[in-house]
Amino acid sequence: MAETKKLQPDIAFVKGVMDAGGDTVNRCYQCATCSVVCPLSTEESPFPRKEMLWAQWGLASKVAGDADVWLCHQCGDCTKYCPRGARPGDVLGAIRSNAIRYYSQPRFLADMLSKPAGVVGAIIAAMVVITVVAGLWAAAVTHHSFPIPEGEIAYHKFISVIPIDIIFLPLVGFVAFVSYKGITRFWDDISRGAGVPTSYTGTTPAPSLGILISKYLVPAVKEIISHERFQKCGQTAERTRGHKWVLWAFIALFIVTTVEMFVVDIVGNILRFSGSDIVLETPLALYNPIKILANIGAFLLIVGIWMLKTMRSQKTEEGVLKSAAQDWTLIWLIFAVGVSGLLAEILRLAHVAVLAYPVYVLHLGCVAVLFLSLPFTKFGHLLYRTTAYVHQRWAEDVRAGKAGFGLEKPMADEVAEH
Repeated sequence: MAETKKLQPDIAFVKGVMDAGGDTVNRCYQCATCSVVCPLSTEESPFPRKEMLWAQWGLASKVAGDADVWLCHQCGDCTKYCPRGARPGDVLGAIRSNAIRYYSQPRFLADMLSKPAGVVGAIIAAMVVITVVAGLWAAAVTHHSFPIPEGEIAYHKFISVIPIDIIFLPLVGFVAFVSYKGITRFWDDISRGAGVPTSYTGTTPAPSLGILISKYLVPAVKEIISHERFQKCGQTAERTRGHKWVLWAFIALFIVTTVEMFVVDIVGNILRFSGSDIVLETPLALYNPIKILANIGAFLLIVGIWMLKTMRSQKTEEGVLKSAAQDWTLIWLIFAVGVSGLLAEILRLAHVAVLAYPVYVLHLGCVAVLFLSLPFTKFGHLLYRTTAYVHQRWAEDVRAGKAGFGLEKPMADEVAEH
């Protein structure tokens, strides 16, 4: 007699999905309309049908090991054509939100940063920390007046390189650590789900860092930058441009920040301490290529996020999307980063010191909270969707026996059979 296995539903998982906006999951009766109309679904992997079933049954482990959850771009096509109003796109969005919370530690930060009040409180706390550090530094080292330095507006006089590093470098380290822990756990889960357990969980060797980057990460990033899959979306096709602009803005501003940190923070301080007459400090001239790139990035960020805000408002009103509080929270936080940065520059050029410095502190506070949000909020899809893209390519190669990192052919055959 065949052994009977009992399902052990995870009620907390089902409740979490429903609370995050997937409360329509139980309306699904597995007609497969969603998988038929989805432009990204395949015969081998018919999402979101299987995810709807797993969510109904409370199979949290199955969902956690399913990379397809992250290949969905919530285009709204499945929701539009669902005959039961089960809203599969919203359910998968809720599953992703739940997954980010699951992989992030400590989880109270995920709970706090998913709410408007929590984000506002975090921004205020960051502004207080920045102001206190700037004040202490001014009193102890630079001897500039505080809180408003005298003379021409120069933000580096208010809070110089070292205090900024004291605040942001530990934050960068913390975010990088939490992100790494979450991504590695996610990789192990989706490897098990795909039947290719890695060296962390099973027999298949994990790819080396060099091969992982050159063979899998670079092509995945190229696809993400081009928005190849995003452009296949139907009901929310207009979202593609705004999403592209925001992504390109982040890339541009990351380049600006990295170059400025190297040139001003590192090279500039080396020259200063060596007694050189060469001075490298901010603000950069408006015609400086890095400054031009920064302003282009700010423009793309503000306009792009406003496009997304307008689209989401329209599609929410039409019933194509269901927007949760965390959707709007992230949109307004990104908008605040862009607007406060641009306004700080305008006020500096206009010599309005009494407003320029407070706005600058607001900008730094918004930047700090946005960066902190990366592994804890919907912003985390940047990490997990990219990982899913990379894993999809790698898993296909493993099954085909051509992953290119020393996998023995018999082992590849065994994995494929699994």
